[in-house]
Amino acid sequence: MSETVHYRGVATKIMQPQGQTVMDVARGILKERNYSINEYYEGNAIQCLIEDFNYEFFFHPKTQSLYKITRVEHEPDEDIIEAKLIGFDNSQIAYELRYYNGGAGFEECLEEAFDKLNL
Repeated sequence: MSETVHYRGVATKIMQPQGQTVMDVARGILKERNYSINEYYEGNAIQCLIEDFNYEFFFHPKTQSLYKITRVEHEPDEDIIEAKLIGFDNSQIAYELRYYNGGAGFEECLEEAFDKLNL
């Protein structure tokens, strides 16, 4: 059932150790959780991570960055799609999303909020 949803939270950038790709980092997270990538994902650890651990991780394709998501759901009222850099090194992004989920999805709105930051 579609409804208006409102989320407020923080997206913390997961740093890539030197010499590792975002795909390597995603594989490492899955391995830490003793989780195997099933055939559906054709070896794509990023897609597996963001789909199978729904709302816990986010991949921003424009910057090729992976984020750990924390969120709290709030009462719906009107659309809000906002993000701002926080933390001493801007490695975290606080976000607030309130939208009708019959017309848009969490990742789509989070990507729109990130794009507004001009990363």
